[in-house]
Amino acid sequence: MKLKEYISYYSKTFFLATSLFFLLLLSFQYALTIEGTEIYGWKVLSDENNIFKESILPKKFYKILRQPSTVVIRALVDDKAQKENATRYLYIPQIDASYFVVKVDGKIIGSFGFSEDRTGHVWYQPFLFQLPQNFKIIEFEISGIYEIGLDFPVKIINDSQRIKYAILHFLTTILVPLSAGLIFTISVILYLLSKTADEIKRKVYSSLAMASFLGGVWIFDLFPFPTLGNLHSFLILRKIFTASAYVGFTFLIRGITNHYFDKVRFVDKLMVILNFLAALSISLAPSNYHLKILTNNIAFLLFVNAFYLISVAVKTYSPTIFGFVLFFVLTIIHDGAVLFFSTNMKLLSHFGIIALFFGFSYIIVTEYRDMTVRITTTYLKSIMDPLTGAYNRGILSELRLSPKDTIVYVDMDKFKMINDNYGHEIGDEILKLLVRTIKNNVRTSDCIVRMGGDEFLVVLKDCPVSKAKQIFSKVQNEFTNSHELRPVFSFGASQYNGSLSDTIRAVDKLMCEMKAQKSGYKI
Repeated sequence: MKLKEYISYYSKTFFLATSLFFLLLLSFQYALTIEGTEIYGWKVLSDENNIFKESILPKKFYKILRQPSTVVIRALVDDKAQKENATRYLYIPQIDASYFVVKVDGKIIGSFGFSEDRTGHVWYQPFLFQLPQNFKIIEFEISGIYEIGLDFPVKIINDSQRIKYAILHFLTTILVPLSAGLIFTISVILYLLSKTADEIKRKVYSSLAMASFLGGVWIFDLFPFPTLGNLHSFLILRKIFTASAYVGFTFLIRGITNHYFDKVRFVDKLMVILNFLAALSISLAPSNYHLKILTNNIAFLLFVNAFYLISVAVKTYSPTIFGFVLFFVLTIIHDGAVLFFSTNMKLLSHFGIIALFFGFSYIIVTEYRDMTVRITTTYLKSIMDPLTGAYNRGILSELRLSPKDTIVYVDMDKFKMINDNYGHEIGDEILKLLVRTIKNNVRTSDCIVRMGGDEFLVVLKDCPVSKAKQIFSKVQNEFTNSHELRPVFSFGASQYNGSLSDTIRAVDKLMCEMKAQKSGYKI
């Protein structure tokens, strides 16, 4: 397929994926462009390990720590803005900390984590604390294990701006854990599918199940944890969270290549090795500081993964897979630009990874659909008569009958003579005509069963015998007049008496009586 054909084939998917990406981008931009009094700087009151050399910090700052540290800072804010006589809030779009507390005039108005151990983890969620009517001093006490920072300016806002906080809260605090739950659910379904699939698909689904599960574990790094135990457990858990992303990619690459391609290429093996080595290096990091430096340095592998996956997705000829992968690539490019140009925007790559693993739901749906079609087709073949389209006797055990139902037994008259004189092809044609005529005169809820040869059983649900006789008198007339040989049949009709075998015997006898009357014999 040429480049122009690729563009044409994926144009709609490209438009949809990019539209969703820009919708997400604009939602974050709207939530972050909040109006209010901006805190334009911070005075350092206490610096436990002298991590900041200056006494005045800018409105946003960030520091990677070699050891756990705590700073106390005071807000520099325009006093004139505090004369408003309205309810106001302190809006913190994003803070990097293991613990923090906000004080106004010496009184605590909000906090995160526990002051006793200070081993929490928060860096992505916004916070909103109500301010008293009149105040003079705002102070932050911030503790961090491997980082401390305010990534966006802190503002004092009024009631009208709370909707923007609510949007940001939904995107970062509610949507993320919901997505993680869905990803874990997908991993379970994929694992169950692997247990019922053939050998090749078993490998594919088990790989994708592991990739989904590990992707969900990686998203835990976005969760706000008030505590992670102690420094040792903090390091172990963060290793698990971050390494899961790269191990997940190894399984993802294996699953996609095995599913869509006949053989594993050298580049596929190389990508698996690179991601495995990245996860291994993370697991060997000796401290939280070294883990942070390492994860920053190997983040380029996310770009490599992104462009590798888009090259693979194009060759799957699946617009759905291509769309999810493209969304992931766009978030990776966005985050790279944010980090390179130090712009005031939230990182979005985790949404890309969420979308990537949601792509597995498409595989689940298509596999379930195909499996359902196969099962349904096999089942119908087992209970359907291939010649006439009526059910065969295998359906009898599944019938649910009531005394309100009428059973009709139908048998062709002199059918052997038709076969002998005109051939079996004509006989088959007449049998198909009979079933077609009956179907045209009964409801879809009624059931036609070929009992063998030229004998049929018809179940009319919730139908009195008198009505059944009217129906089959009409069927008889239409059937006879629809073929040049003017074939006829005999039938017997009776209400279901609680036993299918007894009822069949009864209607068979009635059918034979009708046949005998036509021939001038008595039963």
